[in-house]
Amino acid sequence: MLTVFKKRPSIIIKAQEAKFKPHFLIQILIFLGVFLAIQVAMLIPLFIYGLIYILKIDGSEMLQTEDPDALAEFLFRFRNELILPALICTALTTILTIIYCRAIEKRSLYSMGFVRKKAVKDYLAGAGIGIIMFGVAVLIAFLSGTLSYNGFVLGNGINLLLAFLVGFIIQGMSEEVLLRGYFMVSVASKYSILLAVISNSLIFALLHIFNNGIALLPLINLVLFGIFASIYTLKMDSIWGISAIHTTWNFAQGNIFGIKVSGINAQVSLFSFKSSEAGKIINGGSFGLEGGLAVTTVLILSIIIILSIEGRNLSNDINETHDLVNYEV
Repeated sequence: MLTVFKKRPSIIIKAQEAKFKPHFLIQILIFLGVFLAIQVAMLIPLFIYGLIYILKIDGSEMLQTEDPDALAEFLFRFRNELILPALICTALTTILTIIYCRAIEKRSLYSMGFVRKKAVKDYLAGAGIGIIMFGVAVLIAFLSGTLSYNGFVLGNGINLLLAFLVGFIIQGMSEEVLLRGYFMVSVASKYSILLAVISNSLIFALLHIFNNGIALLPLINLVLFGIFASIYTLKMDSIWGISAIHTTWNFAQGNIFGIKVSGINAQVSLFSFKSSEAGKIINGGSFGLEGGLAVTTVLILSIIIILSIEGRNLSNDINETHDLVNYEV
């Protein structure tokens, strides 16, 4: 069951050919530098979009109001207005991470998990798995009486719903490329796979430390998701499947079930589910279902399942796919 921590998949074998493989502590500092650079890069288009939005609705007067309630309402609407653009802007995460790995570490796209073999099949399978995983968590919370169904609420919001699907496709890919395709694989190419899995999972959780409603249990669940995502990537020897799981996990909870995504309310959803305050240990309370024991249960079971299945072995195909390993960005 634990062979995943001993046998290196082909993406890690290819990453061992990198020209720059820094010490673990230096790698963490570099990761933080890359992450901060990405955040700055994302702020530029978001600032421009926000400025246009304020000018469009003449929001400058609202920012100067002395009415705290009116200002709070405006800031709430303004924040919601930025959610979808922020998801789209995460494309910069994928782009800049690839640029770093190609230009500095001299790693191939293949080593980041961009494997062409079964890419579409892996992505579609992952999309289904993500929906099933979160659906089971919803079922657990519903059967426990801590989550109630309030009906179908989409109305005429189909276009916005599809826009959020595109946004989460971009966002799900970006986090997996940054945490698993870059950081985990880079660490595993020089050190143990166990260190790579644990370190990237902890960093993944810490990146969400400022989310609304964050607490100990949400952090534990984020670490568990990171562990699951890491093992899934290693077992599948590809970035495609876990990117799809990440996408549909987020899309399902916010835009299908109408549940908060890491403390953030969804602007549009197919259905509405309401969490009971008394059952927040199970339903996650203000953080959303990711902060409760329903998701803890699903993630632990998912980790056990993925550990028990036989992983894909593409290491024998490396020489045969040499042209796939070295193509440029």
